[in-house]
Amino acid sequence: MNQVVENLRGFLARVESAKYNGGEDSLGKEFQEIKNRSAAFRQEGSYSTDTGGSQENLKKNRYKDILPYDQTRVPVTLLEEDAGSDYINASFIQGVDKQPRYIATQGPLSHTVLDFWRMIWQYNVKVIVMACREVELGKKKCERYWPLDQETVQYGVFTVSTVSKVIVNPEVVFRNLAVYFQEEVREVGHFQYIAWPDRGIPDSYTCFLKMIQLVRRHQGEHKAPMCVHCSAGCGRTGVICTVEYIQSLLDKQRVPSDFSIFEVVMEMRRQRPSAVQTKEQYDFLYHAITEMFEKQLKEYYSYENLQEYKAPFYADAGALKTTNRIQIHTRQKDVGLRVSLPPAQPEMSNIYAVVNKKATAQVSSPGSKSLDLRSQTSSHVQYDNVRLRLSPTATSVDPLYIPKANRTSNMSPFSSSYSLAGNPSPPEVDPDEYSQVTAPSAVPSYNHQKLENKWSQPVSSAYAEVSDRPDKSLDNYETVTDSSKGCMPAAISGIGFNCRIGKPKGPRDPPAEWSR
Repeated sequence: MNQVVENLRGFLARVESAKYNGGEDSLGKEFQEIKNRSAAFRQEGSYSTDTGGSQENLKKNRYKDILPYDQTRVPVTLLEEDAGSDYINASFIQGVDKQPRYIATQGPLSHTVLDFWRMIWQYNVKVIVMACREVELGKKKCERYWPLDQETVQYGVFTVSTVSKVIVNPEVVFRNLAVYFQEEVREVGHFQYIAWPDRGIPDSYTCFLKMIQLVRRHQGEHKAPMCVHCSAGCGRTGVICTVEYIQSLLDKQRVPSDFSIFEVVMEMRRQRPSAVQTKEQYDFLYHAITEMFEKQLKEYYSYENLQEYKAPFYADAGALKTTNRIQIHTRQKDVGLRVSLPPAQPEMSNIYAVVNKKATAQVSSPGSKSLDLRSQTSSHVQYDNVRLRLSPTATSVDPLYIPKANRTSNMSPFSSSYSLAGNPSPPEVDPDEYSQVTAPSAVPSYNHQKLENKWSQPVSSAYAEVSDRPDKSLDNYETVTDSSKGCMPAAISGIGFNCRIGKPKGPRDPPAEWSR
């Protein structure tokens, strides 16, 4: 089995074991360990925040206790002479390939919006993910750095316009922004998660994971980092970066056997302070990642089942031999091949093939030894003088059925039900099921087509059509109306169906015509 699948199953098993052995507090203890280790390595002096804590840059921080590490901060050198500093409260976070994949930053302040767009342009950012609202619980959380719908706003030397806006779902809004600078224009995708409270978790795992997929699709193979921010750029921002990072591992099949959310979050915190800020957010991570892994396993097993249990198109392709298994029915323009397989393979008994090949119809002459097509289809007798009785729900007769009187000279002599390969054979019907008999030879000019048009009408109408002819020989036919003898109802007059008239009892006078 695929090693990645084993790794996913191993992680899910460990999660279940931790819940069973440690209870609900197991994740709480794990998150507390993350906080303790984060405080320890900051006190060791390995990480510093001198640039962000300097007097000239303090006003550029939204929160005094959330400062980027000097080792991972994002320097902004574009138009540095005008801004006076290369500082912005933002940190690089590496992706799966150990290259900067994310820029985790705070929500811009009113006087840092220009710095924000300088950073976006300098690093050629294609996707911005915003995990907050402008105002939450009555407090300003982020300055609006994009124009309203169909508007254009100038931010220093940058001109930004909103090209389009799409409500992805009740929790995600997507905007397509156009950014102009020095006669160059770039498109930037802007995702905003509007249903994620500060220091809380999203309302829906499904909507959140859907946004991650859309972000990845929009980013594509673009090498520049994506920009992720909330208000402080640590809690909600850390959750988004962590989930996107693990999704990348999953898509590239690089989930290790010792995969641990604990270690991934610790690595995030070594690059951005307080990434994944609360225990609730850490718990949300576990649920979201577990759902991702379970979905991946379902897709894998579905694919494996398809590959393992997928039956071949032909059960035995070698068995499709033409010797003694092909019945050939010729026609003017087609050759229909009906392939019948041995009883050992009943599932292949209804295979039809049509070969578009011009051929001249060969009609076997009397006494010749040519192929007698009608003898091969003896189970389907062609009745030339009878028509199928319609069922109460039927509206028409089989369109392939053509009476003998209506056949043309260029038609094949065999049953018309086999004129096209691929059409099902007519059902075998007992002769007693046929209901109407054509007119006797005493009426040589009998109009079959006219009777066919009357077929949907009561039999009495069709019979009347015949008896209206000058030849009144049919008028002497006896009309049977007694329904008790298995005949038609009394309300319908005519020849009757499958009726047997008993022999008259007692003496009977001969007709008057005989005495003459």
